[in-house]
Amino acid sequence: TVRPKPPERRTLLKKRTAGEAALEFEVGEALQLQGALLEGFKDAQFQDALKRLQRRYPERKTKGHTDGVAFFEAFEALTLSVHARVLPTWGFTADWDGVREMFARMADALKHPKVRKAQEEINVLMGLPRNATFTPPTKGEEMVVYRPNGDAPIFQYPRALVRDDDGDEAHEFFVEDRETGDLHLCGITALDAECWYAVVHRPAVVIREQPDEKSKMVGRKKTGKRVRVQKVVDGKWLQLHHTELVRLGVQEAWVLLESHDPALAGQQLLERVI
Repeated sequence: TVRPKPPERRTLLKKRTAGEAALEFEVGEALQLQGALLEGFKDAQFQDALKRLQRRYPERKTKGHTDGVAFFEAFEALTLSVHARVLPTWGFTADWDGVREMFARMADALKHPKVRKAQEEINVLMGLPRNATFTPPTKGEEMVVYRPNGDAPIFQYPRALVRDDDGDEAHEFFVEDRETGDLHLCGITALDAECWYAVVHRPAVVIREQPDEKSKMVGRKKTGKRVRVQKVVDGKWLQLHHTELVRLGVQEAWVLLESHDPALAGQQLLERVI
């Protein structure tokens, strides 16, 4: 007798070609993906940034308090930073569309005890209740948020724009090479070259939310550590580069360049290295 061949199991490749049908995750695949996410959420940078957000919005759980909306917006951006590092290796886009698709493909696998337990561990690392259901924002939700109290943040560029001969405003201007199609920087620019400072003050310098010595502390840098700087304001405050803001989990960060302590008057706290 000839035994019929068992049905071939579908397997999910980490990267897919365009047009390939999306398949449900099997339990092993789901656990592998969850393992990568667990590592991302366990990372000290994420955990430190999450704790700073929780301290920054202490009234986030109070119904109707503005801390709730502000915290949730910052929390979404922070959690997306982890998903954005992991999902592209599985063929998903590094945005909320990718997160939504991931959860849709894990729907069946999440019924398995091991997968469900792993998701609970992820929830705890994200600062959520163990049995919570993390729901990414629905499509279009990121576009407009109604703020009846008029307390929405107003977008401003951290540095001034420059104007070209045609009256256009930007930070930099590029022209296209008609032969190669490459873009080349042309004319004036508002952007500085790489700018790094090293901490020389012992034991550390304080990173603040605003250029004010009484402003909230959002981090510290120890002696010898370097920080990337976006610009120097009034010769006394360093505004940190956006890459530093991602690590801190804040939208703005400043470091005092020169000590105002009478005992250390005029002493540089940081020195430019690049």
